[in-house]
Amino acid sequence: MKDNLIRVSHPYSLPIRSVKTTGRFELKNDEFFSFFEEKDQAGLSSIIFEFNEPVYFNGIELLPGSEGLDYFPDSFRFELSHDGKYWEPILQESAFRKSFKTSAKWLFSLTSARYVKFVSKISRKANNGKNRISFGNLRILITGIAKIQASSELDRLWVKENLIDTRPDYGWCSKKKEEPEEEYLVFDLGTVNRVEEIRMLTKNDPITNFPERFIAYYSEDDLTWHQLHEENSFLSEPGMWYKWRFSPVNLRFLKLIFIQEKVQTKKEYVTEVIEVEFYSSPDKKDYGGPAREPLPYASVLRSGIIRLAVDGEVKEGVVVQSNDRRLRDATTEYRGIVELASDGEEKAGVVVQGNDKRLKIATEITHGLVRLARTGESRPGLVVQSDDERLRTASTDHAGIVELALDGETRPGVAVQGNDSRLRVATKKATGLVQLAESGEVAHDKVVTGNDPRLKDATTTAKGIVRLSSNGGEEPDTVVQATDKRLRRANTEEYGIVQLAHSGENKSGAVVQGNDKRLLPADFERAGIVTLSKLGENVSGRVVLADDPRLSDARNPKPHTHDYAAKEHDFNSHTGLLRINGETSSPSKGLVPPPQNDAIIFGKNNAEGSAVVGISNGQGIFGFSEKIGVIGLSKGKDGSGNAGILGIGGSAPGGQFISQSGYAVFANGTGVLEKEWAGSGKAIHALGDSFFNGNVRVSRDGQEECIARFFRLDQKDVVTPGDLLVGTDEPLVLARSKHPYSTNVIGICVGSAGFVFGKESKGLEYALVAFLGIAKLHVDASQGSISPGDLLVSGLASGHAIKADPNRIKPGMLVGKALEPCKKEKASILCLISLS
Repeated sequence: MKDNLIRVSHPYSLPIRSVKTTGRFELKNDEFFSFFEEKDQAGLSSIIFEFNEPVYFNGIELLPGSEGLDYFPDSFRFELSHDGKYWEPILQESAFRKSFKTSAKWLFSLTSARYVKFVSKISRKANNGKNRISFGNLRILITGIAKIQASSELDRLWVKENLIDTRPDYGWCSKKKEEPEEEYLVFDLGTVNRVEEIRMLTKNDPITNFPERFIAYYSEDDLTWHQLHEENSFLSEPGMWYKWRFSPVNLRFLKLIFIQEKVQTKKEYVTEVIEVEFYSSPDKKDYGGPAREPLPYASVLRSGIIRLAVDGEVKEGVVVQSNDRRLRDATTEYRGIVELASDGEEKAGVVVQGNDKRLKIATEITHGLVRLARTGESRPGLVVQSDDERLRTASTDHAGIVELALDGETRPGVAVQGNDSRLRVATKKATGLVQLAESGEVAHDKVVTGNDPRLKDATTTAKGIVRLSSNGGEEPDTVVQATDKRLRRANTEEYGIVQLAHSGENKSGAVVQGNDKRLLPADFERAGIVTLSKLGENVSGRVVLADDPRLSDARNPKPHTHDYAAKEHDFNSHTGLLRINGETSSPSKGLVPPPQNDAIIFGKNNAEGSAVVGISNGQGIFGFSEKIGVIGLSKGKDGSGNAGILGIGGSAPGGQFISQSGYAVFANGTGVLEKEWAGSGKAIHALGDSFFNGNVRVSRDGQEECIARFFRLDQKDVVTPGDLLVGTDEPLVLARSKHPYSTNVIGICVGSAGFVFGKESKGLEYALVAFLGIAKLHVDASQGSISPGDLLVSGLASGHAIKADPNRIKPGMLVGKALEPCKKEKASILCLISLS
């Protein structure tokens, strides 16, 4: 029998080089990426993976393909063989889609095979009427360590994940402490494996800090632990691998406890381990020839007549052994078939014992299952006893469950008895629940009887509840009947509720109808409600039209009361206020001065002075308009002293802007098209310190919204927007990423950014690099499809990121989170940059 030890601590995907199937598949770089097959009739589909020699594995993973779960296998099985002739089924799934899982992964004890077969039903119809099956990546795995727990870590460089990264320069280190303390590492393999060797690597330094004393424990369920090995006064050399072999044990969890001894000359205590490896052997089977010795007895690894369950194992089809811990006597400390509760314990999942204090007889002093109440006691949580005074027969003298009322008593809280006088039959003389009224009687608190004359049918001569009015009658206190002539339809000859007027009739009391000629539209010849007057016509009884020339603004000139001045004279000779009202407009376009006839007041100064000056204790110049209050144009060539509008303040601000509904300041870098005022594309240049009291929002056209800075590039690289950049040995010089899971990631090359820190650097040797926000990033999905929310790290392709394995992420590796999907090959997607 060949004895092989397989490393099961480090995750590994077996290379697949040979595939036999009738369907279409994609095999690239020794990895099985996808499978597709269609058949006219429902049937079976099979795939055989052939290896050159026996391989060892303890996990299989099956992922959906590009079509998602629509045609994902529903009923399927995995089989193993060493000769390709005899096959052993190991895993089977039925109605997998009903489990609502998005992928499938199976973990099991280490096994070996030369052939692995996947068999599945093809029974799901596609749109073309054929039966289809399709899925994505299928991997045969060494699953490795699933989880590591550590008592402490020194810093972000010496973390527990380093123990299985195969790097000899960094490992795990505990925190430095002034006093010796126990440190520990707990490894979870994810499934039970038959482990028989542990290896550990020491630090390549004269002071290795490798533990001199440690104890190894193992467990299958993280509940029951057994000691595996112990070392005392262990001497270690720098950079040396050490291994410990022992009889094979079934374990899932391994705990290493490092015990530090007190040393007088030692001021700080620390424990360091660089690498850890676990080695396992597969199930003991001999495939060497036909003389294979049978397995007469069942074990936890292989079936005999039955298959024995591992201690504590919960799995369909295995038999619990008599020494299983679940069959031992249950106590309050250890679980057997059940776990016993302590006296009075209320924990979920434990069984109350027969001597529990809660099962004793209840009294008024102590609890049993309940606690009894004293007679009359109304405290919550107590049970009323059968001899309680509140359960006795009630009377008018003392209460039972209720207290009875005396005859006619109206006191609150007492119950009326059946012989109470108020419950007797009511008459006109004696009160029962009510008292009856005499015929026609109007009295307070009395009930009208059914034979009262007021309830008889009303007529025009006799009153019932009401009295009816005769036809057309107008007597007071009578009701108009539905047949009354006043309720019939009105016309021009007879009354209804009203009488209608003839067309044009001016009769008093008659109502004008909608077709009356007086309601027709009026004109010059025919009257409507009015008759219109012709333009300039003076005729009594006619209405003047709105466009009549007599309504225009014709005014006689007023006489002058002063002498005429010279053509050019001093305006100070005038007294009073200057008010000018007029109409003129000659709008101009472009950056040119407006013409003289564009304003009511035009001032032009051919010297360096001002054309118009306004001085006031309030507002110097006030502009009001439905569009633009004040416009300033300048043809200055630079910004030093030249501006369209310049505001200068002493202690007050140079300018203050207010808007009642929009933004107080709108810096338009694009210009105003209808005025042909072109913009430079630049909006605000703040020279000096700036202060914002409120929220600041940056919005850009496009999807990239990030904070960036200019960096110099490595001259050997050609960088494009979207490339992932990392630091180099030269300060402030970046290059494209070239290694997976790099810890020196700096940012992403972008074409533009919402915020740019530092001075702008131009030239091909510089690039704008985003380090926070949202930006386009080159990604490579060949090693796994990327979905929104996935963590991203640097990949093997230059400048590209890949989907991260959370178990491999270390400080400095994380680039960000994907915001868009990438199913296969390479693409550029939006990502949220979060370097850490």
